[in-house]
Amino acid sequence: MTVRAAAQESEPSAMQYVTFHETPELQNTLVIAAFTGWPDAGDVASATVRHLIRKLGARKFAEIDPEPFYDFTQTRPHTVTTQGTQRSLAWPTGEFYVAQATEEGGRDLVLFLAPEPQLLWKTYAATVFAVLERCQMTQLVTLGGTYDSVPHTGAVMVSGSASEPDLVQRLETIGVVASGYEGPTSIHSVFLTTCATRSIPATSLWGHAPHYVQAVPNWKVTHALLQRLARLFLIDVDLEELRAAGATLERRVERALARDPELREYVRELQEQHEVVAALPPEPLTTDDVMRELEEILRPSAVSDEDEEDEDDEYDEYDDEDEDDDEVG
Repeated sequence: MTVRAAAQESEPSAMQYVTFHETPELQNTLVIAAFTGWPDAGDVASATVRHLIRKLGARKFAEIDPEPFYDFTQTRPHTVTTQGTQRSLAWPTGEFYVAQATEEGGRDLVLFLAPEPQLLWKTYAATVFAVLERCQMTQLVTLGGTYDSVPHTGAVMVSGSASEPDLVQRLETIGVVASGYEGPTSIHSVFLTTCATRSIPATSLWGHAPHYVQAVPNWKVTHALLQRLARLFLIDVDLEELRAAGATLERRVERALARDPELREYVRELQEQHEVVAALPPEPLTTDDVMRELEEILRPSAVSDEDEEDEDDEYDEYDDEDEDDDEVG
């Protein structure tokens, strides 16, 4: 039975927005957070978290009341039909999932997925952190996606940052690159700043999707993002479905380019530029200022935060090699 979390004296304003379905006993918890909408180009961050939820058998244990945090004319609830004719509303809430360690001394995992809120970011962050600290969070990683001038061929660019020197070195080792973006930011920065004030180690990873490929999710970038995440935190998860779906997407893009000489020439030039940049010595990652986290490489995303996919059909859209290739352009 669902019970409203009792507001503790130390966190009255935060916990009043949380509903717990259970209270798991966790330890040494790694938290992975992603938000749909503007910071989720190509759906790569949300698809990564959904893949983890499905493959790890994670179960939902809490959710956040959306009423104070969303403008429902921008992030609209969905009308769904149940039992034939009955209709109900699915609200755009933030949901917490847990995958507990199967071995003694292992690390528990909490996955948080939500539409990026429009309102009360500080209160929203305080609400989420009130739950995460109950879960014995010892480390946070935020995931994001951005459209970029990168080719669809070759290795996927993943950028990131970390607040701890050892994590910075590990990011460099697995090929995560830095970015000096400054500008409009996302809720991720509020989370990372909150971690800094509470001395919680934090990492941010962003997958770069080609701006001319509008397929969502972009499975190739999703695969690259989760691959880096799994290597960084030693997460044992099957990536084969993502790899295969990404390869299928790349073949479909190639077929589309074959019918569009102008776009094909643009992509060829983009590939040449990318090869030149890749040949340059990498700039070292830094930990100078968490306020300038490298997840801020955002550009406005055309991806709607209302898009959802049925889990059973999650990878089906790239199984048919004869489908129209209208994602490119």
